Amino acid sequence: MTPRPRLQAPTTAATFPFVSDPATRTRMSRIRRRDTRPELLLRRELHRRGWRFFVDRPLRDGSRCRPDLLFPRLGVAVFVDGCFWHYCPQHTHLPNANAEYWHAKLLANRQRDARHDAALRDDGWIVVRVWEHSSVDEVVASTEAVLLAASAVNGPGRWGRPRAWRPALRPRASPAGR
Repeated sequence: MTPRPRLQAPTTAATFPFVSDPATRTRMSRIRRRDTRPELLLRRELHRRGWRFFVDRPLRDGSRCRPDLLFPRLGVAVFVDGCFWHYCPQHTHLPNANAEYWHAKLLANRQRDARHDAALRDDGWIVVRVWEHSSVDEVVASTEAVLLAASAVNGPGRWGRPRAWRPALRPRASPAGR
């Protein structure tokens, strides 16, 4: 997890008109909001390790913030940020068409992310943000470290720890044995 640089207040994206050809508009409309490849890889590996979570679930506070993975009993919200939409300092390149619009739009996205992070932290959540370009192993390791630390503080909860760490359940008596 690379710390994000401080942002300067841009002109809002709404002040620039968005002009696009139909092909570009169609292509952009097909970009997914959830279930992206990096998000699916992280979810599969965490689930394989026994962690249980909610996907793209809104928070109870009424905000529009929807973490990619939510561990409510542990108080952990995980976001998998795409390099383009969240303006990754290493990989983002601005489109040539409407460059001013996109610069303002992407900086506004980063500022929105920072506001959401601050609001979640004020409400007691632990926020984990990872970039899509990070390797799955390092993302899983850092996320799992946060989850283990949170479960040590908050207790295991109903879905808090991997299944392997839970005590074995006693087998149920068969209906015929009653």
